[in-house]
Amino acid sequence: MERRPWHQPIAIWFQIQNRLWVEGEPDDLYEPLLKDGNEAWIQLEQERLRRLRLQQRERNCHPLKSDSRLRLVKEKIRSDEEADVWMISEHRMFYEIHGDTYEEEEAICWKFNVRFSEGKWGIADGRLAEPSEWKERTRVTTISEQEESAGTRQGYNRARAVQYAEIWWNSYNPRYSRFEVDCTNYVSQCMVAGGIPMNFTSRRDRGWWYRGPHEQWSYSWAVADSLKRYLATGGTARAVMVDRPDQLSLGDIICYDWEGSGRYDHNTIVTAFDNNGMPLVNAHTVNSRHRYWEYRDSHAWTPRVQYRFFHIQG
Repeated sequence: MERRPWHQPIAIWFQIQNRLWVEGEPDDLYEPLLKDGNEAWIQLEQERLRRLRLQQRERNCHPLKSDSRLRLVKEKIRSDEEADVWMISEHRMFYEIHGDTYEEEEAICWKFNVRFSEGKWGIADGRLAEPSEWKERTRVTTISEQEESAGTRQGYNRARAVQYAEIWWNSYNPRYSRFEVDCTNYVSQCMVAGGIPMNFTSRRDRGWWYRGPHEQWSYSWAVADSLKRYLATGGTARAVMVDRPDQLSLGDIICYDWEGSGRYDHNTIVTAFDNNGMPLVNAHTVNSRHRYWEYRDSHAWTPRVQYRFFHIQG
């Protein structure tokens, strides 16, 4: 990471994050870095890390190592003593379950407010950055119905869906639009890569299809709740809902309703399994690879969360 006057407190913040993932409890490690007025943020991070520790114990998961590669996205200098900083952390975590080693990856953009007081720089506030604050626009092309429908009637190729999910988990295929909330767009692309034919209609609230940018796509293609409802009808995926995550296969889909409101907010694709037979998933928005399906360490998770598990029939 290129050095700035505020470099040290942010670098130490991520060192603490890595240390907490492997060992210890988050009660007091943050305090030396943080300024007055951000107790709520500290409490949220502490609670999230406690949930992670509990999840690790329940999985019989033994953390081994965690590291972060940092990249400056942009900065806004407010004065000689204050700045806003957008930073992407590419985070790798290694752990062991029943003698096998696993690697999980995650790329998160943070926004920090940093201030200089009492002779040093410190973090005054931090949060996940909104995608609109930092994501670049990409140029995309129109896709024809014939192009995306050709050769897709031979059943679901799970290996190809997973391969696509692995290639693009932390990047963006220029053939498709890039959405601010990109999780469902990414999952839809994986499904098409696995051979599920699009269901083209003349209405955005019908079928499941993508033609190009400028809203040439169905809601079910890119909106989490709409894809969940499309899968619930079976659709071209011939999806069926199952009761438990361990009933899923590679290439299957998990839908998340964070608040338990009945409206689903997030979708992931199953790309691996751990030694307990539980799914590991890839996702976009917070770009993730081989993340434990439950998402209890997510900033979006609440105790009211509801899941739906869809098995795609090959």
